[in-house]
Amino acid sequence: MDERTPAVRRQLTVGVCVFTALALLGAVLGVLWWALAPERAEGVALGGGEVFTGTDEALFAGEGAFVLVTALTGLVTGYVVYMLQFLLAERRAQDLRLACLAAGFLGSAVGALLTWQVGTALDAPLHAALQEADRGETVTVGLQLRATAFLVAWPFVFVLQYGLLDAVSLLRRDQPGLPGRPAAPSAETASDTP
Repeated sequence: MDERTPAVRRQLTVGVCVFTALALLGAVLGVLWWALAPERAEGVALGGGEVFTGTDEALFAGEGAFVLVTALTGLVTGYVVYMLQFLLAERRAQDLRLACLAAGFLGSAVGALLTWQVGTALDAPLHAALQEADRGETVTVGLQLRATAFLVAWPFVFVLQYGLLDAVSLLRRDQPGLPGRPAAPSAETASDTP
């Protein structure tokens, strides 16, 4: 067995855990977005599931709530994932930065998609009512995300936060897991020393 195999396995394990945690967090955030979004917009049914809302503030406020929820989550998860990999890398003397960055980026992208899908799915009765509405009928519009460019808020802020923390660590020269840098003493080793 190659001596690098346990290191690669550890990187993959950590990466899968980060990816899964962020993707599942996205599903939970969908419920949060749905709950935090202000009252739903009113519109005029155009038939065939189409609706005219004009410049209803509630429609834009729902999208604004999505951006705020996902961007703040990107800030927090970028910090948490970096600090977690920092501690793990220090313990095992293995550089986990790239594995956590890639998994975090992909996990936050999937998480943003799940936030969108879960949030809009919770307004399924309103979307169904719109499909059945006659032309000219006033309807309440379910939660939606027309500006799909907002889906990049979470991954973008995650990478920005992660990169900023790594730059600070680089300036301080305290990046764990790099070749030539000794591992931090474990609790067992520290208790054995006089």
